[in-house]
Amino acid sequence: MKLRLSKTVRQLLPVVLLVTFTFASQGCNKLSREYGISEGTEARQSPAGISVFRNLCDSEGCDTKEVRSLSPRAMDRLKAIVWSPNHFGAHRSETFEWMNQWLASGDRTLVYVGRDFSAMEDYWRQCSEKILQEESNEEERWNCLEQIAIAQRELDQLRSSVRQNVATPWFLFDYTNSVEKQVKSVSGPWADSIDISKSRIFLRGVPVGMNLRSYSDLKKAFDREPAPISAPTATNTGSPATAPNTIAPPTNTPAAPDYEFEWSKQDAEILTAIKMFPESDRPRLDFLLATKEREPLIAEITSSKWGKSRVIVLANSSMISNLGLINDQNRALTRRLIAKLPKESVGFVSGALDPIVRKDDLAEQQKGFEMLTIWPLNVVTLHAVFLGMLALIALFPIFGRPKLLPRKSHRDFGLHVDAVGAMLLKSKDRFYALATIADYFRQVRKEPTSPWANVDPVAQQDPTSPFAKQSSNPITASNSDQSA
Repeated sequence: MKLRLSKTVRQLLPVVLLVTFTFASQGCNKLSREYGISEGTEARQSPAGISVFRNLCDSEGCDTKEVRSLSPRAMDRLKAIVWSPNHFGAHRSETFEWMNQWLASGDRTLVYVGRDFSAMEDYWRQCSEKILQEESNEEERWNCLEQIAIAQRELDQLRSSVRQNVATPWFLFDYTNSVEKQVKSVSGPWADSIDISKSRIFLRGVPVGMNLRSYSDLKKAFDREPAPISAPTATNTGSPATAPNTIAPPTNTPAAPDYEFEWSKQDAEILTAIKMFPESDRPRLDFLLATKEREPLIAEITSSKWGKSRVIVLANSSMISNLGLINDQNRALTRRLIAKLPKESVGFVSGALDPIVRKDDLAEQQKGFEMLTIWPLNVVTLHAVFLGMLALIALFPIFGRPKLLPRKSHRDFGLHVDAVGAMLLKSKDRFYALATIADYFRQVRKEPTSPWANVDPVAQQDPTSPFAKQSSNPITASNSDQSA
């Protein structure tokens, strides 16, 4: 039975979630640096996570789930996918093929989130500004500046590993601009959804429509042909000092073609992606929200092959990150985006690598303890089973299965006698032990004639006995007491 929330609760729920995130993010020790994830503690404690966006989707009636692999079952069940990759590079061709086939099923929505933004940098920058306003400890501000530099370096390292343009089958990401800016003015159909002066949206790399570039230009950008190297010519000077038909040394000839970037596997993946759509039928990109300079922030991509399916591209995650959604104007824009999603199964895909594309549903059908047979848990399971067997062997009794001993009764007086006898044995004093037994037979059992009731009157006690302070002959002393 699906829980239905009232309208008031649905409106207050995002605010509660945002406050929870704010308190969870307090302190450096609890802050997570994970990007784009939507599930788990790390996602809730990371400014760069999108767990708040996922919670907003849930509050609007979407059925969200985390997707780790792309399978035939996922193709049938998922109606929308939110993809937030943690890298700038090209995606694998099999991932694009699966996505194109999924979009061709009709009435599907793919939300692609660009990577060109660091919420960690923005978080520490806001902390630094707050500390500066409050004139707090200077050491704390220097710590914030250090964290800003670390976040900038992490993003620049990811950025420097790719070309200035990265293509997908649907659009082209232009990373030419190296300076990040905060957006101050917007245009497009969604411009009336927010007050941009109160929002916090940033822009660096921008998505560009594939239909705006010719195939020859794209192929030239990603498939550079090496410049031909002129071959050395044979010369015959006729001079006796030089042998005929010798090869003259080349002058000013480069040993190898000079490229800005070396050819890589990513370039091959980009070329494969470009060729997925013919030049005459490329997907069309329309702005939903853009800057005044016509730089797209949010764009919608459609194709005649997809029917009602579409791809919504976000230039970066500053609009939907946990940190970004603290801003009320960003939340208003996010609700406009969520309204585009179907109120059905919505999958969230993230990570530094593309999701695994599976040919069957066997891996997804394995649940419960069957998950222990799948990598990487299967390796841990084998070791755990081996250690468990060793523990059982070590704890197993030597003489078979353990048995319960009969319980001792506290009403058995013989146990008391045994205990006294054991104590007398520990005294190592034979005279004292005999005297104690004789005293027992005379006073308790009333048997003065018993052989145990008499002790040799001439027996002497060991002077080292702990009972040496007593009478040297307790029997004699006892008899004298009785006579008196």
